Amino acid sequence: MARIIIFDVDSTLLSVESLDFAVARALASQPGGEARAAELAAITDKGMAGALDFRQSLEQRIAIAGLTSDDIMPASVALAELITPGMFELTHALRGKGHGVFAVSGGFLELLGPALSTLGFMPGDIRANRFVFDADGKVTDFDRDNPLSRSGGKGPVAAALKSLTGADLAVMVGDGITDFEAFASGGADAFIGFGGVVRREAVAQRAPAYAGSVDELAKLLGV
Repeated sequence: MARIIIFDVDSTLLSVESLDFAVARALASQPGGEARAAELAAITDKGMAGALDFRQSLEQRIAIAGLTSDDIMPASVALAELITPGMFELTHALRGKGHGVFAVSGGFLELLGPALSTLGFMPGDIRANRFVFDADGKVTDFDRDNPLSRSGGKGPVAAALKSLTGADLAVMVGDGITDFEAFASGGADAFIGFGGVVRREAVAQRAPAYAGSVDELAKLLGV
């Protein structure tokens, strides 16, 4: 396998931030829910722009979210309808050319599974965070041993995927500073910033290549 393409998920393969989306759904009918959802979205933006340590961002968002397993299941199904337009065709075209295609996310597998399955990702193609639940099904924490739960975690995950597949080149694609870090740390050999869902200036200014749409991304990836 000569080349692997490693996609971020939230605001890249998906047109939303999955945790924010799930929380907004769960809080929609609760008093003060809209304000809590907005607070969580602001924390997400800080983390993706590099203005807040990613683990701190996760801790703060989990504390605000108050999600339960009953909230997560319907949200995960709804997320499968929010794939970024053009990404289904792009990921399938890349596989058709013989490239390995992987999803590496700071989001949570319990939310992302159905959407990634729709995009053709098998379980072994996915690396993501995992929720920790209490006996009543409430999300109380996340797996803190997972490298994706901390800043800089995508670098070693990208390097491990490259080693596992025997690829000559690993290309990271994503909208956030955590995606750029995978390249800056040497875990990925190349990086393409993606602004087709949201343009983050901290990423656009650093990225050696930048795509403002899926069509531009496809061209950069040679599809």
